Amino acid sequence: MIMDSRAAHPAPMRQSMPTPNPATDASSAGLPTAQRVTRLLGERLELVEDLWETVLRSECPPEQAERLLRLKRLSDPTEGEAGGTGDASGGDATAAIVQLIREMDLAEAIAAARAFSLYFQLVNILEQHIEEDSYLDSLKNQDSCPSDPFLPALANQTDPATFRQLFARLRNLNVPPAQLENLLRTLDLRLVFTAHPTEIVRHTVRHKQRRVATLIQQLEQGSGLNGLERQSLRLQLEEEIRLWWRTDELHQFKPTVLDEVDYALHYFQQVLFDAMPQLRDRIRGALQVSYPDVEPPRDAFCTFGSWVGSDRDGNPSVTPDITWRTACYQRQLMLERYIKAVAELRDQLSISMQWSQVSPALLESLEMDRLRFPEIYEERAARYRLEPYRLKLSYTLERLRLTHQRNQQLADAGWESPCDGNAPPPPMGGNLAAPPSQELHYSTVDEFRNDLELIQDSLKGTGLSCESLQHLISQAQIFAFCLASLDIRQESTRHSDALDELSRYLQLPVPYGEMDEEQRVAWLLAELQTRRPLVPATARWSAPAAETFAVFRMLQRLQQEFGSRICRTYVISMSHTVSDLLEVLLLAKEAGLVDPLAQRAGLLVVPLFETVEDLQGAPAVMATLFRHPFYRALLASDGSQPLQEVMLGYSDSNKDSGFLSSNWEIHKAQIALQRLAIEHGVALRIFHGRGGSVGRGGGPAYQAILAQPSGTLNGRIKITEQGEVLASKYSLPELALYNLETVTTAVLQNSLVSTPVDDTPSWNTLMGRLAARSRDHYRALVHDNPDLVAFFQQVTPIEEISKLQISSRPARRKSGAKDLSSLRAIPWVFGWTQSRFLLPSWFGVGAALQEELDQDPDQLELLRLLYQRWPFFRMLISKVEMTLSKVDLDLAHHYVQALGRSEHREAFEQIFQTIAAEFALTRDLVLTITGHSRLLDGDPALQLSVDLRNRTIIPLGFLQVALLRRLRDQNRQPPMSEATSNPSDDGRTYSRSELLRGALLTINGIAAGMRNTG
Repeated sequence: MIMDSRAAHPAPMRQSMPTPNPATDASSAGLPTAQRVTRLLGERLELVEDLWETVLRSECPPEQAERLLRLKRLSDPTEGEAGGTGDASGGDATAAIVQLIREMDLAEAIAAARAFSLYFQLVNILEQHIEEDSYLDSLKNQDSCPSDPFLPALANQTDPATFRQLFARLRNLNVPPAQLENLLRTLDLRLVFTAHPTEIVRHTVRHKQRRVATLIQQLEQGSGLNGLERQSLRLQLEEEIRLWWRTDELHQFKPTVLDEVDYALHYFQQVLFDAMPQLRDRIRGALQVSYPDVEPPRDAFCTFGSWVGSDRDGNPSVTPDITWRTACYQRQLMLERYIKAVAELRDQLSISMQWSQVSPALLESLEMDRLRFPEIYEERAARYRLEPYRLKLSYTLERLRLTHQRNQQLADAGWESPCDGNAPPPPMGGNLAAPPSQELHYSTVDEFRNDLELIQDSLKGTGLSCESLQHLISQAQIFAFCLASLDIRQESTRHSDALDELSRYLQLPVPYGEMDEEQRVAWLLAELQTRRPLVPATARWSAPAAETFAVFRMLQRLQQEFGSRICRTYVISMSHTVSDLLEVLLLAKEAGLVDPLAQRAGLLVVPLFETVEDLQGAPAVMATLFRHPFYRALLASDGSQPLQEVMLGYSDSNKDSGFLSSNWEIHKAQIALQRLAIEHGVALRIFHGRGGSVGRGGGPAYQAILAQPSGTLNGRIKITEQGEVLASKYSLPELALYNLETVTTAVLQNSLVSTPVDDTPSWNTLMGRLAARSRDHYRALVHDNPDLVAFFQQVTPIEEISKLQISSRPARRKSGAKDLSSLRAIPWVFGWTQSRFLLPSWFGVGAALQEELDQDPDQLELLRLLYQRWPFFRMLISKVEMTLSKVDLDLAHHYVQALGRSEHREAFEQIFQTIAAEFALTRDLVLTITGHSRLLDGDPALQLSVDLRNRTIIPLGFLQVALLRRLRDQNRQPPMSEATSNPSDDGRTYSRSELLRGALLTINGIAAGMRNTG
């Protein structure tokens, strides 16, 4: 057996939701969105469960398949296995689950873990299609929505709006066209993909999932299919899932940074490249309906960034060479897409000069191209003698191919190589490109776009248009040749350490490391404003300092070759002081990225304020910088004002002070920073470092953006998109468009419709009290309890998580350190999620609310009012409610009892009771404030989804505990020993590697079931 002899005590019956009654007619047209989603989930779940059962019966021995199916029935009381619906039956079901797991050998336990992981991933695919279908349905029915008199005030709306709906409502509110046009003119949305260690699914498995998703969609939408066609699709589905079943879910090796780059860029290749022109068309079409005279935003109103291959904070694998190769790889992908698109355009634009006029400008460019590419002219002129567009596109194709060839040479040669094959490297600040008269490749994307626009203008002059051409021009605007801008990120002490080493080499009277903050700022500003080199070219440095200097030299080379768009942002994590920013500027100046005489910088230095203390001190830091004329002069311009970007970190502030305190400090910091920016005439762009989970700032983006303080966005926002959410947001075209459209409408809505409640003094005072109390309660448990670190390490699978081959970055900032401060926020949240505590997302909220009510019971009515009227407070309570709905303290208690060591039993039980009491208090108060009878009553579709997952995930939790217990008992043995001093009751023994594999598979399954990791 694999189950430890200490079985869990029978748990009380978990609250469940009745099984949906599938309609005979799959159509749910006319139903409210929530009801429609609920019905679709009920209808389509039958297909998924039938497929799952069929595959298990095909792939597992009959007795094993029956036990797995029984395990599934036991985990779902609505299926009647336990008999009845009372508490006793719930306890009986749990006891039966425990007994079944006891009887499993390791092979069957692994099969169970894989089976439930497969089930949840099929359900995830199903829900993604339902989200996509709901969005398409909202597009069909959007015309009727604006006239509904019962819609909530736009400032209080929580359901995502389409462009058509938003513009119609703005028109009804008499928002002036000029005001909307001014906002659209400066609209700037930036979504930054990251590679944090949260994406747990292999690339290979993702390919299987996409194939299955496509087949399910064809089957669901195939109303016109005959019986044979439906049967064929069904057989293909079964075959594909069986292939998936026989594919290893675990990564075979730790992914390299370039593996992560490939994974993240997949979404651009498969979905976003084609989706972005459609987003442009939708916003333009919606404006035509409600604001026909308003000029649409520029094509590149929404662009993308990436940390994958450039985020070096704590990741020694991200070297200058890796960042260079990442940039080359991104350009390669874009060039290949452009080559394909231009080739297709050449086939399409077969217009003959015999039947259509051609602009003189196009004819003139053809003559220039003939001189530059005589071989292309000789090859193509006869064929395309009277087809000028095809001839022009042939020249364009050749230039793209030459650009692609040059890019490959640069990737192979590396960033330190000469700029061109045999040419010597140019001097610092020189031009990497060859003289224009000799260039045959495209040195900039503008040259490529100009060729396309020349064709477009000629077509327009004769009354023609070409949608494919327009889409390609839009893609060139949005993605350029770089696809996504790379943000460099590095921890602040790396820069100060390098400068300290430099100062000691230069024998400064006071080494940099011994200067106080005032001395540092004075020295840095003095050095920034001189052209004298500071870093000797021939000196030898320690490895960290040498790499720090090399990063800036690589950046200068990168901008010379690719243009400034490829990498212009440098994020300083753990920013505390003014000197943290000036240090980066000085290092950039030494590499030629800052010109002290012209007072221009090729790099935007972005502080990342992460802890509560740093968030509180952020306005003072930025005020000091804004007051210095030289720093202000270095700021990039958004066209009319100097632009400062500031990043706010949700993860570490949450780990430091808890959910409520973190969110309130970020909210306050935004308001203070915006006021400061206005005072100094600076445009501010807030960069939100949101994670996928609520404990790291995650949750629905629409509501989160609406909850931002009024007046802080002004049409500008930058948001991280974590690895774990990429698949749920960008794996399907309409799902990607839904996410992009709702983010855009939320930014427009927040920027145009003010909510002055953010300035209500009494409300802010109340929130300040709640945040302080919540923080005290959180820190008393997490930071002040001496047993908490041991509790976390023993009763969550944190150590096993670190063994998952899911990231190129280590789980801890300092190797070997076991303290809480060294642990990254992502595995911190991951561990609590796996064990079903989800503590970082809610702990401390209930105690803070209760203390407020103890002081004044009448405050309950005010709290209810805040939930109704204040988007920020409603967002907080909604996130807590959603997280609480996923908590399972019965299962969590089993982790404590089975995995906690005997010497900690009493201390761990006290910690658990503290958590359980806070959970009950928080749940009851959230229900009281929202007026709901059950958690998530306000969102029936989400409630159904969470209920389904909660009850079905139970066996995986018990399996995980059993495997972890056995694995940890084996840790005293040699790594690959088959022998054990503590054999199970049936005499079976397993190697540590086998048990670790089983445990890691349960981690995969629970991550899929919870729909998030860290």
